[in-house]
Amino acid sequence: GVLSFVMVDFCSRAGCVLGVPPLLMGLIFIAAGTSVPDALSSVAVGKSGMGDMAVANVLGSNVFNIFLGLGLPWCIKALADGKPFMLDPTEPILPSIMLLLIYCAIFIFLIHVNGWALNTCLGYQFFGLHLAFVVWSAVSFYVSI
Repeated sequence: GVLSFVMVDFCSRAGCVLGVPPLLMGLIFIAAGTSVPDALSSVAVGKSGMGDMAVANVLGSNVFNIFLGLGLPWCIKALADGKPFMLDPTEPILPSIMLLLIYCAIFIFLIHVNGWALNTCLGYQFFGLHLAFVVWSAVSFYVSI
C-alpha cells in the first residue's frame, strides 16, 4: 500500500531528475523492489528442499502480476471511462514483452539442460541473464533516443 506508493513516487521523481524514462525505471528499479519479497520466499522454500515450490512461486507471482496486476486496473479504468485503456504508443513496451517470452523459453531450457536440478551454477546463469536484461534495457532506451 503506502510503501509501494512511496517507492513508485520516489522512482518517478528520481527518474525525472536523472532523465531516465519511466518505463526504464519500472523495468529495473521498481521491478527489483517489488520482487525482493518473492525472492526471499523462494530462497526460504528452496533451502528447505522444496525447489519446485520455489520455481512455482516465481512463475505464479509473475503470472499474477501480469494478468491481475495489470489486467484488473486496466479493466476498472476501461469500465469507468466507457472506452478501452490505451497504452502510450511512444513507450517501446513490445520489445520488452518479446524479451520476456524469450527469457521464459531460456528459463525452461536451462533448467532442462541442468537435469531439472536447481544449483549454484544455474543461479549464476539466471543472475547473468538478469544483468544482461538490465544492460539491454538501458542501452535500448538510450540508443533509440
